[in-house]
Amino acid sequence: MWLIKKIIKEQPDKTNVGLPLGNQTSQWFALLYLNKVDHFIKEKLKIKSYVRYMDDMILIHRDKKYLTECKKEIEKFCQEVLELELNEKTQIGRTKNRIDFLGYRHILKEKGKIIMRLRQSSKQRMKNHLKTINKLFNKGIVDEEYVYQRKNSFYNHIKKTKESKKFKKELIPFK
Repeated sequence: MWLIKKIIKEQPDKTNVGLPLGNQTSQWFALLYLNKVDHFIKEKLKIKSYVRYMDDMILIHRDKKYLTECKKEIEKFCQEVLELELNEKTQIGRTKNRIDFLGYRHILKEKGKIIMRLRQSSKQRMKNHLKTINKLFNKGIVDEEYVYQRKNSFYNHIKKTKESKKFKKELIPFK
């Protein structure tokens, strides 16, 4: 417990709230700490279609009113049991309109096929990051291996999207 407290409290920005982003422990803490939410949603609320990655989650149900009640119950559970709050991104919508999740827009087609498109803000963030990496490479600050790893990471992120072929050259333009 002393190590966990040290990791959480001794962050560079000196806040005592949240987890250090990018730290491997963040993934482990999310799995461990939010496991209670997973059980609550699956066992108490009886939601069968539920996905969570880190602190992002999707609940799918036919009844919008039931989802509204679930949201209230999850908020209450998180506040009382975990001392957490849901953020402003929390929303209830129709799957036919699309689902924004993990940097993608997931679009459900009439025959049940799901098309993934990269969210515009994700595209822009990638472009900016890659421009920065290119500048660092040109100045000799990072090596070819680093550039290769980052480009591969971005390409793997977009490769299942409909735009992957179009954006491979656009997003990853330099060698």
